[in-house]
Amino acid sequence: MRRSADPAVLIVCLSRRFGGAEVRVLQTAGALRGRCRHAVAVLEGSPLHRKLTEAGCPVLPFAYGRGDSRLFFALRRAIRSGNFSVVDAHNPQSQFWGLMAAASLRVPAMVSTVHSSYGQTDRGVKKVLYEGVLRLNRLFRCRFIAVSEAVRDYLPGLGIPSRSITLVHNAVPVAGGPVLSGSPAVKESLGWRGDDYLVTAVGRLEPVKGHAFLIKALGSAVRERPRLRCLFVGEGRLRPELEALARKMDLGRHARFMGFRDDVIDILRGSDAFCMPSLSEGLPYALLEACSLGLPVLASAVGGIARLIEDGRTGILVPPEDVEALSGGLCALIDDPGAAKAMGMAAFRMVQERFSPGWMLAQTLGVYGILDEQDERGLETYRGHL
Repeated sequence: MRRSADPAVLIVCLSRRFGGAEVRVLQTAGALRGRCRHAVAVLEGSPLHRKLTEAGCPVLPFAYGRGDSRLFFALRRAIRSGNFSVVDAHNPQSQFWGLMAAASLRVPAMVSTVHSSYGQTDRGVKKVLYEGVLRLNRLFRCRFIAVSEAVRDYLPGLGIPSRSITLVHNAVPVAGGPVLSGSPAVKESLGWRGDDYLVTAVGRLEPVKGHAFLIKALGSAVRERPRLRCLFVGEGRLRPELEALARKMDLGRHARFMGFRDDVIDILRGSDAFCMPSLSEGLPYALLEACSLGLPVLASAVGGIARLIEDGRTGILVPPEDVEALSGGLCALIDDPGAAKAMGMAAFRMVQERFSPGWMLAQTLGVYGILDEQDERGLETYRGHL
């Protein structure tokens, strides 16, 4: 779609955590600088609020809880006073309050960016509520952005017409070339030896991320491979339970929990491999970041992961919740470093070719309806190379 006159974009992300959706919002807001007037609506004091401010991006902070109905009126005032012509919402709370406010003002372009298949990541009341929000977005005649093929294929099951859905993959900058071997600094800072084999898992410590299965797999693998180490980067409600499981399995020397970190790329550069044992995923940024560094990947064959990683070529895929297969994958990585590096390099090349930030932005602008002629030519050139 061609660029509208004087477009103004409001991105809504009412989240208290910082994960893949928030990374995408941060990237998009930064890329919009100099292209059009824009702002990001956030919860005051959230990690995203802080990171956007540090990056110099325009922010509209709201001092309410994400379930507070006053958000509707506050967002409505912000949209009207800012004369925003595009509203793009990035999580269930944002898709409810933000797009309901936009619909009440008949904003020309309303976009619901969906990062995961709620039917797989959530259960019970939460599943019903979250999917209900997407059905409400459909009634608002929203456009939908799916971040992975798995999400794109999930949305029509909620009655969302395929013509309203655009697949726009997550993207990462290639971060300075592949890691040939993990820097010893990260390992040594944790009291480990520089020649230990470090597998890092990045993600929220929540049930859907499957970390308990990785801990159990590590417990099995270290019996014959004592140099194996596993680092968990991220916070979440399961942290005490996961730490207790690691202690129960006598993994004090083999597993560490670092909590939320701003220096994930540096930690990955100090790692030998990356593991994502999730039960469900869209297209996770952490996985793309690991691939952009050329790290060998061990991951569950679910959702967007199974579409991204080719087993045996760009990584090792295992069934979800399969401790034995995960343990075997860990052993395969440490036992054959040459094959592991070859898979990492193949993943590095794949990210270079398929997950350009410029491509993600151009596609997003197309959904917003604010492409200029140069953007359109770039999209056609890129499509010609697919």
